[in-house]
Amino acid sequence: DYYFPLKQLQTQPKVYEYAFKTRDTSIRLYSYFQTIVQGDSINFVGTDYDGDFRIVLMRREEKLQNGMKLKDLTFFGTNTEGLSVEKKASVQGGAVFPFEVKDSNSVFINIIKYSDPKDSTKETTLTRNLRFLKTTTYDFKGRKYDALEFEMKEEQALKDNEKGGWSHVYKVQQIFAKGLGLVYTKRQVTDSEFVEMKLLDVYSMEELEKKFKEHLTK
Repeated sequence: DYYFPLKQLQTQPKVYEYAFKTRDTSIRLYSYFQTIVQGDSINFVGTDYDGDFRIVLMRREEKLQNGMKLKDLTFFGTNTEGLSVEKKASVQGGAVFPFEVKDSNSVFINIIKYSDPKDSTKETTLTRNLRFLKTTTYDFKGRKYDALEFEMKEEQALKDNEKGGWSHVYKVQQIFAKGLGLVYTKRQVTDSEFVEMKLLDVYSMEELEKKFKEHLTK
C-alpha cells in the first residue's frame, strides 16, 4: 500500500512532479509512471524528464510476491559529438522496495553498473543497501499521509581505465507515503552538501505536455 498505486496507474498513468534541490540550485524533475500487465507479469515503468523536458532515464520494475525488483535501467545523454545516446545499465540484485520486513536489520541490495555516454572507458557502479527505518507521517498538499521511512547507504564507485578511480558513500533518506509512493528523498553528499527531491504534484501526461509547450514559447 505504500509503494506507487500500481493498479490505478494501469488505467490512469500519472506524472509525478518533483522539486530537485541542492545547496545552490533548484529545478523541477518529472517522472511519468505507468503499470503494464502482460499475462502474469506486472511491470512498473518510469520515464524521467529533466527541467527542460528531455528524457534522462527509463526504468522497469517487476512486481514480485515479496516486493519490487528492478529489471531494466537505461540512461540517456549525449556523446562527445553532441549526439543523443542511450546506455543500458547492468542490474544485479535489483531489490528496490520490500513488501514486508522482519525488523530494521533486514537489508535489501541493489547493484547497478553503467558506462559514461561520453566516455566508454569510464564505468560507474552504484551499490545500494536499503533498510526499513520506521513508520511516520508525511504532509502532501495539505493532507497528512501514513508513511514509511527507509535509510539507504549508497556507494558510488567510478572506474577509469586511464586515471584510476574513486568511490564515495552517501547516506540516503527515502519516504514513501501510503497511496502515493515516493514523496521525499535526501542524499547527503557531505556534511554541508546535499541533494533533495520532494514531491510537488501529481497529474496527467496532458498536463505535462501543456507545460512543455509553455516552456517552448518562453
